[in-house]
Amino acid sequence: MVLERLFRRAAVPLAMSQGFHPKPKISSPSALALGIAGEDEVVDIEIREDAVVETSKLLDLLNRHSVDGLVFLQAETLDTESKKARLYSSLFVMVVPEDVRSKLSDGIRDLLAKETVMIEKPNGKTVDVRAGIVSLELSEPDGILSVELLANKSAQSGPEVGIKELLTAVGLENSLFRTVFPIRKKVRLV
Repeated sequence: MVLERLFRRAAVPLAMSQGFHPKPKISSPSALALGIAGEDEVVDIEIREDAVVETSKLLDLLNRHSVDGLVFLQAETLDTESKKARLYSSLFVMVVPEDVRSKLSDGIRDLLAKETVMIEKPNGKTVDVRAGIVSLELSEPDGILSVELLANKSAQSGPEVGIKELLTAVGLENSLFRTVFPIRKKVRLV
């Protein structure tokens, strides 16, 4: 993992898991599915209890040791009650090919007109896509589809609405990773 090596090179005193093969305590509040790019991601790290690290120095240290294309923009210390960052929503952006834009406009209009739209996930669970949408719009001149989706704890107590379920709800499920490639542009935390 790139992050493990990066933290090791920067000599960040990470807390380690217990057990036969201890691992650094690094996690993400919302990992992306394979094939979806992320431009604004959040990573949680746990520092050893005996170590004191200033966030401004940590940010500088990580950027000095980082690989090309990976830039750390912000570092914050969470209070002991929070423990981990919690995702509120994700903003996805994708370019939709010209030949499917009119069908997509109709699909968006139909989806937004309904109170609930149930879609079955690959694991067999069903999710209400409509309840997870914060915003959904298609920019006609350039074909840019942007959608903000709530994280599962913000929208409902069930499974999280993913970009695949949203594209299924608007009739573009067969375009995912063929002609439509989502990019998570922004995450908002609780």
